[in-house]
Amino acid sequence: MNIAELTAEAFRLSRKIDAGVTSLNTAARESAEAERLYRKAKAQAWALHTEGTAKEREAQVDATTADLRYGRDLAEAGRQAALEALRSRRSQSSMVQSLIGVLKSETEFAKYGPEVGP
Repeated sequence: MNIAELTAEAFRLSRKIDAGVTSLNTAARESAEAERLYRKAKAQAWALHTEGTAKEREAQVDATTADLRYGRDLAEAGRQAALEALRSRRSQSSMVQSLIGVLKSETEFAKYGPEVGP
């Protein structure tokens, strides 16, 4: 790759990072909302299920809130996936920046030769 191609790749990755930040923000909000809904429903379910042993009531609450718990877990997994994608793009961007630095150094070496020490 040459400098122009690496620069284009750096800009492409920069746009992906920007989109990743937006995606992570959305996923974080969705995760928080799913957690809120689940906790609220769980509290309401505990208030409704007052008969039976503690284990029986817990089982009733779990059954009542299972779909919301599943939604919460999916939302959190989506947030984690968005975070990992963003981290990956940052690493890729760093690699491209390193390659640009190497090409710059090679160009300077070719132009000026090795640096002579004192």
